[in-house]
Amino acid sequence: MGKIDFAKVPKFSQLPIRKDAPADSNWGVFGNDDEVGCVNFLTEDGIVAAAGLVRKGKVFRLDTPINYASPPLFDREPVKHTKKSFESYGLLGFDDLLDSYNTQEGSQWDGLGHVGNMRAKAFYNGATEDQIKGSNKLGIHNWADRFVGRGVLIDACKYRQEASRPVNPLTDEKYTLDDLKNALKAQRTELKPGSILLVRTGWMGAYLKSSADAKRAMAPLNKLKACGVEASRDMVAWMWDNCVAAIGTDCPAVEPWPWDFKDDGALHYRTLSLLGLPLGEQFVLDKLATDCAEDQRYEFMLVSVPLHLNGGIASPPNAVAIK
Repeated sequence: MGKIDFAKVPKFSQLPIRKDAPADSNWGVFGNDDEVGCVNFLTEDGIVAAAGLVRKGKVFRLDTPINYASPPLFDREPVKHTKKSFESYGLLGFDDLLDSYNTQEGSQWDGLGHVGNMRAKAFYNGATEDQIKGSNKLGIHNWADRFVGRGVLIDACKYRQEASRPVNPLTDEKYTLDDLKNALKAQRTELKPGSILLVRTGWMGAYLKSSADAKRAMAPLNKLKACGVEASRDMVAWMWDNCVAAIGTDCPAVEPWPWDFKDDGALHYRTLSLLGLPLGEQFVLDKLATDCAEDQRYEFMLVSVPLHLNGGIASPPNAVAIK
């Protein structure tokens, strides 16, 4: 973890810096061999500063319980939890076994090997499909001890409700860049370089309140509809120019679902493959949002410890916000 001179980070309008890199990409900004992307914006100085945001000792877990979605979203298999007894060895004890566990079955960070750029036929920093398949390139293990820093909550759901323009989270409505900027202004929150951005859309709360029949109906990949943030060039330019280290949301895809896999402008392509900007999905933010509204402090220390899985594609965040 090195130091970053944020003043020397090229602006989005100056990208790309490599002649062989696709438009709007930051390939090479952190070095041609870099594998962590915008997580480079999380620095030792930033961690020390984030620790100073802990004032009352309250901790908020940001992960969903395993198997929270019943049935799981996107046609994924449910996790089977078995407790294995040691009785045959003469010991009173158990182990856990998790069968069919998918690292994206609930709350998750999408790793940089999750989605590549279709037009460039490459992943972040030019990594190839063969490298992702056959090596540990861009693996989630690169973030194992890097995901700590200042977290900022943007309660976009609350902002839109108070502006008498509520979003229906169970549709593919979008939160615009202006919504995020205006929510920050309403909260009197500053987006400083090296922040981990969390956006509350209201989807998780709406899903959890849904009936069992409604949950079954929305589980298939081709049936699900969910709100999200707009997938515009201006959105990613704003995040890059503010040196955002990652963006996590309480909805299934960060951007509205469904999104067109053939659309070069999809947020997954603009972020993961072009900027190395991690996407967090299905985070639990409601209790944190309530506390932030009560004390009017929307910044906190965020600690996330992804799975130490060499070559892993994604990971539950194993994250907490500490205030």
